[in-house]
Amino acid sequence: MRTLWSAYLASKRGQYAQHASDPSPLWDAAEQARWPLYDLAGFYLADGAVPEVLSVTAVNPRVDTAYRIVTRFWPAGTTVGDSAATPQLTMAVYARRQRAQWVLANALTYHTATWRRETRGRITFHIAPALSFNATRAERAAAFVDSMAQAFGVAPPPRLEYYVTESVDQALEVQGTAYAQRFGAAGGFAKPVNFQVFSGIPALGEAYRHEIAHVVLMPIIRGSSTSLLASEGVPTWLGGSAARDYARAVRHMDSLLVAQPSVTLDRIVFDMGVAAEIRNAAGAVLAEMVHEAGGVAAVRAYLQTPIVGMRAFLERQLARPWTDVVGAWRARVRQVAAR
Repeated sequence: MRTLWSAYLASKRGQYAQHASDPSPLWDAAEQARWPLYDLAGFYLADGAVPEVLSVTAVNPRVDTAYRIVTRFWPAGTTVGDSAATPQLTMAVYARRQRAQWVLANALTYHTATWRRETRGRITFHIAPALSFNATRAERAAAFVDSMAQAFGVAPPPRLEYYVTESVDQALEVQGTAYAQRFGAAGGFAKPVNFQVFSGIPALGEAYRHEIAHVVLMPIIRGSSTSLLASEGVPTWLGGSAARDYARAVRHMDSLLVAQPSVTLDRIVFDMGVAAEIRNAAGAVLAEMVHEAGGVAAVRAYLQTPIVGMRAFLERQLARPWTDVVGAWRARVRQVAAR
């Protein structure tokens, strides 16, 4: 099993996330067909990460013939056990027989095998054992998928695998990824190409609209040079961000902008170092303004505009020079924050 795992890691040529979708004869074919971004945990590895296999243990042979492989990864340029370095993450994958050979497989199926499952519309919900299923939220989420797809003129996802977890940490761990840092019940994430949503805020549970929006919007963004301003801003406009709805996300951003007057719209648009909680809410306000000016077609164009062309796009779409765009945006921020 170690040889299989070592061969797979070597095939990535030190670029694990970049090659997490590359077809591999060493990985379960059914998982590759089901999830185009099939290496769920490997997607989080930084380039050049150094592996240290901690254990290879058999799963209960009465249940499955698989083996669980646990590996700690160290930062590039360090050596295993380097006292001056902090491990990047610890990963679990499985090896199981497929026809006449052993292949690798994700931890997700194993870790959630006993979780409760419920289907509403296109969404299959997987509920962590410590949580209760909320049918009302689930039905609203299913309706949101269809209504949003119709509004944006895209085909709805054929399916959506939705994992309701206790925290971001648990959402990562069921995929086989564990960090030393803990994130708590503070967010979630989606893998749109896989039609997957991982909700790590129990208060939102089955109705994490921001992450659902990422999946529904994928046909618009795929193949374009989208910006984080738009690709995160539109889902924030439609479904809030983290545990805040749209108005609360903007209100929070407004308070941050008052405390940091140097953070201007120019910086938010072009500086990748601006905090996500500011950028996402700023992009959401722009999405609302663009929609008012040109409807859904304009929002689609906003999603497909690269960051280098964003200023010109907004000037053209909002029919005003940049200084006026900035003033109108700041006024709208205050207006939304006051709701």
